[in-house]
Amino acid sequence: MIYNKEKVAELFDGKVEHIENRPDDAMFKQVGSKALEALELEPQDILLDAGTGAGRNAIKAALSCSRVIGIDISHKSLDRARIKASEKGFDNLKFLYGSIEEPNEDADLTSYGINKILVNYALHHLPDELKKQGLTKLAGMMKRPGRMVIGDIMFFESPEKHDSKFEEVGYDGGEHDFPSSMEFLREALEELGANVRVERLHPLAGVMIADF
Repeated sequence: MIYNKEKVAELFDGKVEHIENRPDDAMFKQVGSKALEALELEPQDILLDAGTGAGRNAIKAALSCSRVIGIDISHKSLDRARIKASEKGFDNLKFLYGSIEEPNEDADLTSYGINKILVNYALHHLPDELKKQGLTKLAGMMKRPGRMVIGDIMFFESPEKHDSKFEEVGYDGGEHDFPSSMEFLREALEELGANVRVERLHPLAGVMIADF
């Protein structure tokens, strides 16, 4: 299937309530928790949460750093994130329309002084060419020294060996998902000048920490 951003946005517009109210997904929660931990957020940090969805991780992160900017392609998810942030009384959160491959669609994010970036369970929706484009743009807007953390579906082994485990990581087998191998993601980040560490959490999912 060919990637279509508008179709993916429509998909997630229609899933906002389902995602908010779904039963606990053990691997999704584990990856998200490890990714947030790996950011090692400090009070002065400014975080970009790329693919923020309804803002779950952005709201958690806002407790630990100076400011969080969340971007997403789903307007309904962004609306939900703004409501949740307002209900909790956060004033250091901002949610904007933007994609991983075109993060500056709503605002020039380079003006925020971002030094930490989280991409959690969002990058796998992009084919490899757009992944590299997105990682290049995200790394290019980050203040140095900086850290990018990717928590996601990534293949540590051939996915054909683990087709019975696709549901465990939320992989749809290629209908709307385009996961890459761990090696591809590591090489893409190293080409951008990052020092990369990887934590495998599942044969099909893990957390990648890139220091710039």
